[in-house]
Amino acid sequence: MRRIAIATAVSVLAVGLTAAPGVLAKKGPKQVGGTVTVTATPSTIEAATTTVAVSGNVKSSSSCRKDRTVRFSYTDANGTTPLPETAVTKPNGNFSATLPKPLTVGPSSVTLTATVDQATRKLKGKGKKKGHAKGKARKFDCLSISGQTVLTVAAPI
Repeated sequence: MRRIAIATAVSVLAVGLTAAPGVLAKKGPKQVGGTVTVTATPSTIEAATTTVAVSGNVKSSSSCRKDRTVRFSYTDANGTTPLPETAVTKPNGNFSATLPKPLTVGPSSVTLTATVDQATRKLKGKGKKKGHAKGKARKFDCLSISGQTVLTVAAPI
C-alpha cells in the first residue's frame, strides 16, 4: 500500500511539473496589424508632371497609428524602385509626402506601394488608487503593413 501511495505522489508531481511551464510562461507582446490606404495625385502621369503628391492613412489600434515611418516604392515591368522619401504618421494615422514622378516610359502603369515599418510600443500601466503599485506595462508589436495604388503613365516621359 505504501508503494502505491509513493507511486501516486511521484506521478502527481511529474504531471504538475509538466503543466507548470505552460502556466508560468510570460505572455509575449500583442501582435497588432492594420491597413494602409494610399492616394496619389495626379493618378495619370504626363510629360509635364514633375512630382506626385501622396496622402493616406494607417488604420490600426491607437497605440500603433502615430509616429510610424512610411516608405515608398514604384513597381513596373522592370522591377521595383525604392524611393528615398519617407513620411511619418500623425496621431490619427494620416501621412503625406511629395514624390518624384516615376521614370517608367509610357504608355504603361506603375504601382505605388506605401510600406509602414514594424514598431514596438510600450504603454505604461495605471495604478488603481493613489499610493498603490502601478499596473504592468503593456507591449505591442505593431506589424509591418503596406498598401498600394496604380498610376497610369500616359505618354513617353
